[in-house]
Amino acid sequence: MVNRQIDVMAELQNAFSVLFKNWVLAIPTAVVYLITAVLFFFVLAGAFAPLMAMSMGGAAMNQNPGAALGALAAAGPAFAFFFIVFILLVLLAQAVVIGGAEHVWHGEPPDLAHGVGKAMSKLPQLIILFLIAAVISVVCGVLVLALGLGVLLAIVLFFFFMYTLPAIVVGNEGAIQAMGTSARLVRANFGPSVMAFLAIFVVNLIAGFILQIFTHMLPLLAVVANLVIGGLTSAFAALVIVRFYDLLRASTPQVAP
Repeated sequence: MVNRQIDVMAELQNAFSVLFKNWVLAIPTAVVYLITAVLFFFVLAGAFAPLMAMSMGGAAMNQNPGAALGALAAAGPAFAFFFIVFILLVLLAQAVVIGGAEHVWHGEPPDLAHGVGKAMSKLPQLIILFLIAAVISVVCGVLVLALGLGVLLAIVLFFFFMYTLPAIVVGNEGAIQAMGTSARLVRANFGPSVMAFLAIFVVNLIAGFILQIFTHMLPLLAVVANLVIGGLTSAFAALVIVRFYDLLRASTPQVAP
C-alpha cells in the first residue's frame, strides 16, 4: 500500500525543468556515444579492409562470394566485442548520471565526480546486471523467432526492472536484489510507474523523430545532434527514474527478508 499520493505530472514537469538547468548531466552519455562511435568506425574499417583489399587486387566479390563472406565472418568477434563494450559503457554512463541526478533532486548542484566514483564502485554489480540482461535478451530473441512475443516481453521486463539501476547506485543493492526491489516497487505503485515509463518512452520517440529530421535534412549535423539529443534524453530518463525510485521506496512498505 502506498502511504502518500505522488503528483506524477508535476514530477515529470519538474524533471524537464531540472534537466535544462543542469544540462551537464547529459555529458556522460554524450561522451560514451562519441567514444563508441569512434570505436565502431575502427571496427567497421577493420571488417571491410579485407574486402577492399580483394577489390583493389582485382578480385570481384561477386566472383568469390565465399571469401567475402569469410572476411565478414572473421569480423564477427570484433563486432561482438564492440557490442559488449557499448552496453557496459552505456550502463556505466547511466549509473554516473543517476549518481549525479540524486544530488540535483536534493537541491544540490550536479556532482558528476561523485557520480563517477559511485558508478565505478558499482561496476561489479553492473557487470552482473549486464550478464543477466544478456541472457534475457537471448530468451527474447528466441521468442521473437518462435512466437513473435519477444519484443512485448522485453518491454514488460524493462518496465518492471526500470528502477534496478537506482537501486544499485543509490540503494547500494546487489544486481539481483535490485531487480527484485524494482519489480516490487512497480507492482506496489503501478500507476505512477506506468506514467513515468510512458514519459520516458514518448521523450525518446520524439527525440528519434528529431534525429530523423537531422539525418535527412542536415546530415552533417546529425552526429552532433545525436550526441546532444541522446545525452539529454538519457539524462531525462535518469532524472525521472531516480526521482520516482526515491519517492516510491519512501512510500512503499519494505518487505521483511
